Amino acid sequence: MDLFNREELQRLAALQDDLCISIFMPTHRFRSDWSQNPTRFKNLLREARDQLREQDVPASEIDALLEEGRRLLDRPGFWRGLSEGLAVFTTPESFHAYRLPLSFDDVAIVENRFHLKPLFPLIAANRRYYLLALSQNDVRLYQGSDQAISEVEAAEIPSDIVSAVQQYEEPPEQGLQSHTQRQASPSAGGRGSDQKRHGHGSSEDQSREPQDQIKRFFRRINESVVDYIGDEDVPLVLAGVSEYLPIYESVNSYPHLVDHDLVSGNPEHLDRAELHEKGWGVVRTVLAKTLADELERFEDLYFENRELASDDFHEIIPACAYGRVETLFVPQGQYRWGRFDADTNTVSVHESQQPGDGDLLNYAALQSYLNGATVHVLPPEDMPGGRDVAATFRYPADVTASETG
Repeated sequence: MDLFNREELQRLAALQDDLCISIFMPTHRFRSDWSQNPTRFKNLLREARDQLREQDVPASEIDALLEEGRRLLDRPGFWRGLSEGLAVFTTPESFHAYRLPLSFDDVAIVENRFHLKPLFPLIAANRRYYLLALSQNDVRLYQGSDQAISEVEAAEIPSDIVSAVQQYEEPPEQGLQSHTQRQASPSAGGRGSDQKRHGHGSSEDQSREPQDQIKRFFRRINESVVDYIGDEDVPLVLAGVSEYLPIYESVNSYPHLVDHDLVSGNPEHLDRAELHEKGWGVVRTVLAKTLADELERFEDLYFENRELASDDFHEIIPACAYGRVETLFVPQGQYRWGRFDADTNTVSVHESQQPGDGDLLNYAALQSYLNGATVHVLPPEDMPGGRDVAATFRYPADVTASETG
């Protein structure tokens, strides 16, 4: 699975072209249903082709635009390694495919920019997390939402502890390797006895070797995890056998590691659905507490200091564009049509979509997230005070970002 984070979203949001194709579809993970995945995608490519024809795009350009998508149809392995949903974005110059832990509606849209709103659950701070599964024979990093988890296929993360321990042994330190070999081949005779005498010396030192090697290995895992998700403000849940979890916690440097209610037990014995159920069970409480605190903070600021909280589209949209928003609340499944004119810093909001309008909720969520804000996507009934939109600000409108330091 491609890792989907702020950097990827920023890349997609920045891409604009006369022809931007966005395709979303739910996918089947079980062998009996695999054949439905390419069939569904082929139908969506046909829908995109029809839209391109309606826009009078020449046939040769249509073929070039859809070529990379058609190539996916010839890759059986791709369709067997899916999660809950597939998102594909293509322009005449680029092609991006993401296997994500979200079940999308079937959508094929051709516009002058990518349609990114279906990705909101991966933007929403109240719905996303990572899970790191640690076992002796398998180490996996997952990206999760409230719906499911999908593996982040990161080659830099070693696949198992046994081989990693052997990989990170320094030449003079043969103790652990010799210990492992003696267990596997107790009849090794004099050679095994000699290694035992000349390894690390004392039995106390030898008893510490496996834990020290595992700690070095976990440091490498931690470095890889931080490289991939270090700039994310997202909880990380650990899943693993009880003896591994405290060792990893001791070397962890990711600031949002959940430090309680870890998923204990060998993750090799759990399928992906079970891992998601256990991981979401842990992180849901953490996310709910954070959301409750931020909703309370919004209400306090709204009634005590209107310079730092607002429910006014005309104030929030420019604040999202210029990085002033600290926390944004937007309703799920709703649209607010209008336009933002950056030259005049004005917002027009309409009851229904007018020519040239865009969804201001989509714009607000994307821009605020890309500018480092926390975004919560909520059911309309859970919005603070039933508002259409709400935000807290980093600084008052009459203070510039540079003045805040």
